[in-house]
Amino acid sequence: EGTLVPRREPDSVVTDEDTVVRRALAFAVDGAVRAVDGSTVTVAARSLCVHGDTPGAARIAARVRTALETAGVPVGAFA
Repeated sequence: EGTLVPRREPDSVVTDEDTVVRRALAFAVDGAVRAVDGSTVTVAARSLCVHGDTPGAARIAARVRTALETAGVPVGAFA
């Protein structure tokens, strides 16, 4: 249905760096994300959030940025 999974639920926070990068690219390039039930949800979002309290957040954000830029996705401030 496209709603967020509460952070207290199992597997709601993805911490595996390769998985985060792969999902970020799918989100940005394909406009789709995989739901917890395995279905694909189309999204029309213009930003991506990496929670600062996630272990390795700075490293994850750097890897995501590099992957997005390599794929030709514009990255920049929006505030």
